[in-house]
Amino acid sequence: MTTQQMKKLHLTLPTLLAMVCCFSSTTVSAQGKPLKVFVLAGQSNMEGHAAISTFDYIGKDPLTAPMLEEMRNPDGTPRICDKVWVSYLTGPYDGSANGEGLGKLTTGFGARGDQPTRDCGKIGPEFTFGIYMEKELAQPILIIKAAWGGRSLNTEFRPPSAGPYQLPKEIQKVWDQHPQGAHGIPKLEDRKKWREQKDAASGVFYRMMVEHVKKVLADPKRVCSAYDEEAGYELAGFVWLQGFNDLVDGQTYPNGNYDEYSRLLSHFIRDVRKDLAAPKMPFVIGVLGVGGETENAAFRKAMAAPASMPEFQGNVIAVETAPFWDQDIAAAEPRKGEYDNIVGTAHTLKADGSFNSEWKWEHYWKAVGKPLPEERIWRFATRDATEKKDTLKKYDARRFRDITLPTALENWYQPDFDDSRWSEGRAPIGKGVWDHSGIRLNSFPSPWGEGEFLLMRTNFDIDELNHDSYRLAVLARQGFHVYLNGARIHTYIWWQDKPFYRSIVLDEDQVRHLRKGRNVLAVYANDQYVAESPDHYAAVDAWIEGITKADQQKLDVALEEVLSPKDREALKGASNGGYHYFGSAKIFAQMGKAFAEALRPFQK
Repeated sequence: MTTQQMKKLHLTLPTLLAMVCCFSSTTVSAQGKPLKVFVLAGQSNMEGHAAISTFDYIGKDPLTAPMLEEMRNPDGTPRICDKVWVSYLTGPYDGSANGEGLGKLTTGFGARGDQPTRDCGKIGPEFTFGIYMEKELAQPILIIKAAWGGRSLNTEFRPPSAGPYQLPKEIQKVWDQHPQGAHGIPKLEDRKKWREQKDAASGVFYRMMVEHVKKVLADPKRVCSAYDEEAGYELAGFVWLQGFNDLVDGQTYPNGNYDEYSRLLSHFIRDVRKDLAAPKMPFVIGVLGVGGETENAAFRKAMAAPASMPEFQGNVIAVETAPFWDQDIAAAEPRKGEYDNIVGTAHTLKADGSFNSEWKWEHYWKAVGKPLPEERIWRFATRDATEKKDTLKKYDARRFRDITLPTALENWYQPDFDDSRWSEGRAPIGKGVWDHSGIRLNSFPSPWGEGEFLLMRTNFDIDELNHDSYRLAVLARQGFHVYLNGARIHTYIWWQDKPFYRSIVLDEDQVRHLRKGRNVLAVYANDQYVAESPDHYAAVDAWIEGITKADQQKLDVALEEVLSPKDREALKGASNGGYHYFGSAKIFAQMGKAFAEALRPFQK
């Protein structure tokens, strides 16, 4: 409350003191209701990895179908809450480029990765939290969300009053026994640096979170257009959803003893309330429930423990999320791996590196154009990086990179480029020995040559574009660019030790470059590079394939033996890994509603 507002009300000192005592987490006046402010914080599950594409699955279950009706408009589009606004602080894994997402609550305020201000089509628990809180309160609401993936409570979110990070006694004993260092244990001379780095990282994300909340509350109208300065705001609740990085941290919690997490979380609650000047602010602990009710019992117990402490009785609530774990998705998930491997594989190789034409899933997709891939002639040339900025330094992570080519090669991938002086031969083009996964490639129809980087081109003719879907079949260990008729249609920038042809399905924008008549396919790639080893190896091949709707239906039926119709239906509700609750909107929606219901009794 401003000084002018106090003068207008002619408050006496006793009256003012009484108000401060009663509303220490609230700024109020005699007019209207204060803006309800809720803070949601945590790591990747608070970010929320549930893709909007999983919404339909919510309606398959009679218990959750009514929730879907709240989440969508009558025309099926995601709901936009009229009375709920969001300020969302997030950013890349290390928090180095944080950004703020703003707007009325709708979908898209989930995980955003390296693009913090961009709607990436996901939700977390904030969506239904806001929907149900709006339904309950029927007044303006502001959600301040701060979340980053992969952040622990013991380090990055470490609360100030918890003190510096200390190794558990049993871990310190092991370190003392290995002054020379070992796996996960720094050498004795490196431990001072380890301590400095640990101290520097401790509490960084806690401070980011608190600073952001204070920034938003310094000017709520910037975020919430319905904010009434005369009415002020009320810090009406805090929701904490975190835990995975602590769950798997055996150094901080040896032998599955998570008592330290309970201690840290207690300090966290106290410090948040102190730093936000809200000593009785209701606090919800979203108890991590990955794996369901039969998994991680010790951690779940430790996480919920602060709610039972006498000092927190009545205003800290532990909400179990394990009951929302979807058993149907969990049952289908193991089979999804095999299914994905089949779908993601265009062709396999035999142990000797030769083409495996007997693979069970081989004949549904057909090579597009003539001559057939095994008969096509490729023209190719190799280059080394010549400019300093393009060279790979020792231990440099840039395995795949674009190098500066001479002027004469700048348009090497264009259809009219003259490659008549290049080497020629059939693919795969390769060098060295690629020995992995029981397959050994060491004999190639065309030798790569000496250069690290390969430019390769081939022609094929198409009579009719009579397939319904198209894909690239690519054999390559390292990164690559693929060009079709002069347009880049795919880029892969890392490496995969998978000696088989990968399947990369093309979208409409990529397929439009395919045409009747002559087509030019070009590939840019580099060989295996290990700075400490003189042995380089590589193998590159590529072609385009198509499939008709009829053959796709046959393939889908055949694949039912790997992933049943029931499994497929369940997996429509999943868009991510298990530790992100399968990226299931059904799970995150139930969480958000449960968090809102836990805070409902505290709202006046």
